Amino acid sequence: MLVKAEKSEQPSIRRSQRVLARIRLSVSGKIGEQPPFEEECFTIAVSAEGGLLQMRKAVQKGQRLSLLQARTGQQSLCVVVHVEPYEGGFAAVRVQFIEPQPDFWHITFPPGDWSARHADSKFKKQPQMQLRATANA
Repeated sequence: MLVKAEKSEQPSIRRSQRVLARIRLSVSGKIGEQPPFEEECFTIAVSAEGGLLQMRKAVQKGQRLSLLQARTGQQSLCVVVHVEPYEGGFAAVRVQFIEPQPDFWHITFPPGDWSARHADSKFKKQPQMQLRATANA
């Protein structure tokens, strides 16, 4: 299987936060004159604008795909915006919805200004809890 790796500069500002999530999908599409394909795959990360998929099928930048979420039966059209080799013979395929669909993944996304340093972050609070537990020991 050949995977085309696209080298391109990515914008430094995201339109929405990404969330690492493993969600099972059925992806279908068509490449040129080849017969249509369908592949079961998983997401690596998701956002309101699309997602990063772990796929075996070689797809191309600009190609339209249909995503069917296995758990909910919800379907959405998207476009491949980036492809690069991934571990184990897979490709990391970044897709963008034709129209933003924050509800497609059934996840509540963090606000745009959120980071691990945010006051409400569990990552920031966790070391403090560990310090208290150590002090009480």
